[in-house]
Amino acid sequence: MSTVLLAYVPSATSEAAFEFAVQEARRRDAALLVLASERAPDPRKARDVTDRRPLEERLAETGLEFELRTVPKRDDPADDILDAVEHDGAALVVLGIRKRTPIGKILLGSTSQRVAIESPVPVVLVKPEGFVPPTRF
Repeated sequence: MSTVLLAYVPSATSEAAFEFAVQEARRRDAALLVLASERAPDPRKARDVTDRRPLEERLAETGLEFELRTVPKRDDPADDILDAVEHDGAALVVLGIRKRTPIGKILLGSTSQRVAIESPVPVVLVKPEGFVPPTRF
């Protein structure tokens, strides 16, 4: 059975990625591996998350085979994602993305950019509903 990997932090972007990953896992008849930030299991602490139930409960409702793995908050979560791709055999990575200014990307880096570049498997970057791209110069 193949695996779809979802990187999740409670946010509107991860909510959009969650929905996409569930649909894709169903389409592929795949299991779902969710790497959740240590703050993810308690969605009450997040803004822009409409479903405040525990992530494990929401995953169980999907009917999919899943593993929920909590990872510590780090400076570069791309390491956790890329390690899981390598060690867990994920066939696809799903990440939510948000708008960032060019300066923000330089100062803070971009997990999604690094994963997209370094992942040996396809990566899907999901935008939340109502995404407004940054102003182009």
